[in-house]
Amino acid sequence: MRLNPLIAAYWLGRAAGAVYRRFGIICATQIHVATLKSVGKGSRFQSGVRFADPRGVRVGKNCYFWKGCNASSELPGTSLHIGDHVQVNRNVHLDITGGLRIGDGSMISEDAVIYTHDHGLDPHAPPQPRAKEIGADVWIGMRAVILPQCTQIGRGAVIGAGAVVATNVAANTVVAGNPARVIGQRLPMAQAAE
Repeated sequence: MRLNPLIAAYWLGRAAGAVYRRFGIICATQIHVATLKSVGKGSRFQSGVRFADPRGVRVGKNCYFWKGCNASSELPGTSLHIGDHVQVNRNVHLDITGGLRIGDGSMISEDAVIYTHDHGLDPHAPPQPRAKEIGADVWIGMRAVILPQCTQIGRGAVIGAGAVVATNVAANTVVAGNPARVIGQRLPMAQAAE
């Protein structure tokens, strides 16, 4: 049986890409471990993850940050606290101007945006920070937008893909749409396992 050179080149390219990505993760992780306030054991960062003020960022154990994730702030001295086993996917934007806490086991899907400040009706006005807390086991769907008026998302809540959330979300609640509305309930993790 004769080996097709195109197939061999394809698989060789995939293998080289995997080695390059693995090396990038190792290097990026070491940089973030050295610069962030604290990083728990087993947490990893792909290359291209950026934090505006690394001195105020605490990351728990076994977290994973995909490339393109960005945490920015319009004010100095802000904080980002991320619990254990949190996954932040590709191209997520975390605004930490008002301070942001993300609970254990939460997942933020691709292209989601979370805001912790606004400027009222004047884009040139100073930022008005609002602290935001996202509970444990929360799933924020792809391209969801969490506006600053939403200051709390309860434990176990699910935010649907593309939702625009402007109010607080209760624990174990499923919301979707623009503006986001309650469309169902999610069983707590302990009940779902039974």
